[in-house]
Amino acid sequence: MAEASGMSVRRRSLLAAGLAGGAVVASGLLGPAAKAAGPVGLDAAVGPNGFAEAGLPVGQALGGNAWAGAPTGYAGVAAHGREGATGGTGGALVHAYTPEQLRTFAKSPDLLVVILHGELVFPQYEKLTVTSNKSFLGAGIGTAVVNAGFKLVNVSNVVFRNFTVRDSYIPGDFEGKRPDNDRDGIQMDTSTHVWVDHMHFTRLGDGLVDIRKDCDNVTLSWNVFSDHNKALGEGWTSNVVTRLTLHHNWIRNTHQRNASLDNTAASHVYNNYLEDISSYGMLGRNAALLVVEGNYFRDVRNPLHHQGAGGELVARDNIFEACTGNTGQERGTAFDPSAAYSYELTPTPAVPALVRGFSGPLGGTEPVAARVITVALDGTGDYASIRAAVGAIPPRNPGPVTVLIRPGTYREPAVIWGDRRNITLTGATGNAADVVLTNSEGVTLLVAADHATIKDVTVTSDTPQGGNVLRTTGSNVSFSNVTVLNGTSG
Repeated sequence: MAEASGMSVRRRSLLAAGLAGGAVVASGLLGPAAKAAGPVGLDAAVGPNGFAEAGLPVGQALGGNAWAGAPTGYAGVAAHGREGATGGTGGALVHAYTPEQLRTFAKSPDLLVVILHGELVFPQYEKLTVTSNKSFLGAGIGTAVVNAGFKLVNVSNVVFRNFTVRDSYIPGDFEGKRPDNDRDGIQMDTSTHVWVDHMHFTRLGDGLVDIRKDCDNVTLSWNVFSDHNKALGEGWTSNVVTRLTLHHNWIRNTHQRNASLDNTAASHVYNNYLEDISSYGMLGRNAALLVVEGNYFRDVRNPLHHQGAGGELVARDNIFEACTGNTGQERGTAFDPSAAYSYELTPTPAVPALVRGFSGPLGGTEPVAARVITVALDGTGDYASIRAAVGAIPPRNPGPVTVLIRPGTYREPAVIWGDRRNITLTGATGNAADVVLTNSEGVTLLVAADHATIKDVTVTSDTPQGGNVLRTTGSNVSFSNVTVLNGTSG
């Protein structure tokens, strides 16, 4: 994927130099030269943890500590009879080139390091059963699991690194409320010592990552969560046992749960970059104890809040740029993260550049510039939601972009963010009645960018309301053949 920003271009060149300078490229393990021994690709373990075999630049100091050899945070803390999350370290190293191989390895009772290669596309959505003591590592650049997710139930010691989980979205079900839509990227239930690092989760059906039902010792670090409704949820229990660390994650163009933290015994949230979020950012619920420090919020509605009795929030050294709503009223002393583990804070002003430069899998996650992006509910377009189409436009896009929407009813809160200028959002037929944008909560279409054009669409709400269904905050915005129903425009 071509890169859109100077930081990302520099990032790619550094990574390429680092990988080429080692033995990994020469070994052939990054590309087609890698061979699977036997029908399911079983090899003897080559290294202690598989990082070198997968081409991960661990120990090369890219981005400072961006590619650590072990988790920082609660996943690295001794508990539950373990010293920390090591995944399949010490077990056999295996290669997954197909969905069938990945399925087999994930549910195997053995200690395994699983190296994923290329794009593993599942013809029907599947949530893969994962057993304890596994590492899932993407090989080099461009590894993805498409139309599938991972389910961890009553397991421990699992590591995910360096690949994308994407595209299980059910067209028209942005809210994820259909009874057949439980399409999470990762779902954890009553599991411990899980490390999710340098992953990208995007355009899924339900939650990108759900940490549920009394999980403990979890670290999510250097990941990208994008172009979706519900990013990160924790809870689904009244027990206050979960200890969770979120650091150096990039959450962008999402709506809610960024993260939603319910009844956590300790949530340490530091040095994350949140931008372009339309409902709420970080939310502590009920008895949750939160320490939120050194995070950078840009263009986030209700970036930080705590609700419910008994919980506590410590908020320090956070930056709120162009945000609206709640910014975190402190309550209580919560807990001291440094009593549990050592960590180093990035100065908050440096967080956006660092996280944009080094989060996500190798190769980066920023989109390629395109002149026309199509949206269709029947699978014939580039994307099935307007949210995803806007996310495919690079911030500060260098030229005009047309988002062409094919006929249908699109049920989602749509936003043209202020950092995406010169966008034309248009129905494909020229008949406003053919393309309907609707929503069950608040504003259906927010146009925050300058020099936008909206034409040939209907903007409405599922039920009549007294406020705006179409709101404009950008300048020099033009409208043509736009019908507004069940609300007002302003």
